[in-house]
Amino acid sequence: MGDRAGASAPAKAWEAAKGGEGSSSDPLAARFVESLSIDTRLYEADIAGSLAHARMLHSVGLISEPDLRSIERGFGEIKREIESAPAGPTAVGVPGAWPGWKTELEDVHMCLEAALIEKVGDPGRRLHTGRSRNDQVALDLRLYLREACCELAGRLDSVSEAFEELAARQGDVLLPSYTHLQRAQPACVGAEAWAWWSMFRRDEESIIRLASDPLGLAASPLGAGAIAGSILPLDREMTTKGLGLKQPVESSIDATASRDEALDFLYACARIGVHLSRWAEQWIIYCSTEFGFLSLAPEHTTGSSMMPQKRNPDMLELIRGRGGSLSGHLVALLTICKGLPIGYNRDLQEDKRSVFAAFDLTRDCLEMAARVIRGATFRPQEIARSGGGLDRGYPDATALAEMLVLRGVPFRTAHQIVGSLVRACDQSGRGRLMALTIYEINAEIARHSFDQSSMKPDILESLGAAGVVRSYRSPGNAGTTPGNGGYRDWLARLGRASKTDGAAPLTGTPAGAPQAETTGLFGADESRARVRSTAKREPVDALNSAIIAAYEVGGRTLDDLPYTPEFDGLYQSVRSHEGWAAVGTSASEREVLRRLHNLRKAGRLPKIGKAAVHTSPVKLSPEEEQTLAGLVIEVSGTLGQRDQLPYTDRFEAVVREFNQRTARAMTPHDVWRLVAKLAK
Repeated sequence: MGDRAGASAPAKAWEAAKGGEGSSSDPLAARFVESLSIDTRLYEADIAGSLAHARMLHSVGLISEPDLRSIERGFGEIKREIESAPAGPTAVGVPGAWPGWKTELEDVHMCLEAALIEKVGDPGRRLHTGRSRNDQVALDLRLYLREACCELAGRLDSVSEAFEELAARQGDVLLPSYTHLQRAQPACVGAEAWAWWSMFRRDEESIIRLASDPLGLAASPLGAGAIAGSILPLDREMTTKGLGLKQPVESSIDATASRDEALDFLYACARIGVHLSRWAEQWIIYCSTEFGFLSLAPEHTTGSSMMPQKRNPDMLELIRGRGGSLSGHLVALLTICKGLPIGYNRDLQEDKRSVFAAFDLTRDCLEMAARVIRGATFRPQEIARSGGGLDRGYPDATALAEMLVLRGVPFRTAHQIVGSLVRACDQSGRGRLMALTIYEINAEIARHSFDQSSMKPDILESLGAAGVVRSYRSPGNAGTTPGNGGYRDWLARLGRASKTDGAAPLTGTPAGAPQAETTGLFGADESRARVRSTAKREPVDALNSAIIAAYEVGGRTLDDLPYTPEFDGLYQSVRSHEGWAAVGTSASEREVLRRLHNLRKAGRLPKIGKAAVHTSPVKLSPEEEQTLAGLVIEVSGTLGQRDQLPYTDRFEAVVREFNQRTARAMTPHDVWRLVAKLAK
């Protein structure tokens, strides 16, 4: 009895799966090493990587054609089962979860391999030939992060558009600008919206570049093995191209040891968090009773449990707080990586905790930010009253000094003159330069021996906050006059008209008088996408705009577009666009179509109505439908991945095989229409 009690227990299933011998059966150890509860969201990337690896193994003669088809069929079935699980595809250990998620198998990779072996037997056991979990997980993470970058780019674009809408709606509302949180120069809501827009637009461009970096997320570590490569004739170029990546990671040791791509992603999220936090802080101040500049939509505030009069900007405060968490996730992974020797170390398993949490936080904060911006309203009357009025604090002092410069006064002398005038206003209790007489201004100018630079009485009309914002003329200024380089010109370049709803009347404009509306450079009848395609924007955004414009011209819906003259025309119109260099990819038909799908996911692709009559898909017999569905599933894993097929060798193979099996002579477009119909 005692001898039996002290005997070694059998190895845990997760250790057996790894090939361990005589390992402890400590339940805590099993729970401690498992990552399945975190990494199930990698299942799509893992299946895609496994299919690419299997096809490569077949091409170099390491597995047979029947084995490859079994693997493709098995993963197709597994993917359908995972995605139809009642509890959701990534749920583990709860009712309705996919039964293949077994924590004793440790991680998503072993669970999927075990499920495949259970379905297809020996072909599944051959899948891991020439592959380690080290290069497998490195690949999965990169594939996941590329998709995450695309999603965040769409959310960032939504935030940018919300600021555009705010500027178009309330851009002419006057607003103090601040340095050191002290009133500096007069500005307007449109100028401030432009500034925030610029921050988030840079974030969007950065994260798009990150996704396409040939030395980062667009490089494939697959084929590196555990650390030193393999004696097998692995074709890393083939797997790279099959996954839509640009090049293999050159060093096999670096391929599995590096988490720079995760650090880059976390830095991008942290920077977005910093920008979100700065904006949230500004608007929290604007919402305070002391400022009263801004009202938020009721659904974006909460009441007090004790004080019935209060409405708290909780959404903004949570965004500000979560910005700190995003910085923390970056620091966490930096700290993990800093002490690791070269090569894979189990510490790197912790990268996913930070990466996934950062992605979720960034995505949700951006979504909420866009909603808060769209629901916010600036309060021109309250702004005008705040702090004793917009003209309090001498916001026009710099402008007056520059007026003197225009009359030949050196700037430092002009600075002294205006400083003396400010002191005179303070001493007399008038508190604003507009209260001075033209005689007092000219007397101070003369005192500095510049009689010839005296001012005319009409100069007083250019003082005060309203006068200054009308007078700004340097490019990128915070003024309101169209054609002077301010926010209205920015909106015009974007194809947006400034509505100036609720704007405070400027000097010389009677209260209640209608404000002039700027229709933009190209006329109000032009579509936003078409106008944006001709605007001088950043290269990547300009490329996207050109693709959108060409899509509108074609007149076919995206699902109907592949393998048509309209797509050929679209492709020819954008294939030489300079933006491809910034994207870092070649202008292939596949890449153009992929960008169209990403633009649709981001909500940027306009809906095409029935602009033209096109033929309906050919009717198939049930047997032919089954044949086509089976062929698609064999090459892509599921009908749900159909959008990844057009303009690939895999789809061409589907077309050939389908025509051969059914004795038909269908074009790639015909087959594509049928595939799209089956998927629906």
